[in-house]
Amino acid sequence: MVFDFSDEYKEIVQNILSDRFPQVSKIYDLKARSKGERKFLEFRLEFKKEIQTSEYPKILEFLLDDLKQEFPYTEILIYPNQG
Repeated sequence: MVFDFSDEYKEIVQNILSDRFPQVSKIYDLKARSKGERKFLEFRLEFKKEIQTSEYPKILEFLLDDLKQEFPYTEILIYPNQG
């Protein structure tokens, strides 16, 4: 059985983004769920227009590191878009 707990993760993810990642303009389509003992977190991320796409990988790497500390044992998928 799949359990949706998006609301629990949404505030934490938004706080991390607003505190540490000014390059991000918004987050949307956040889904957090579990199936058995496995947890999954996925969302779309919109970067500000002035951010070059070549900067995305480094920003995403730092963001993933922060999220993994906050949500250990969670598979995280981020889909980046430019605003």
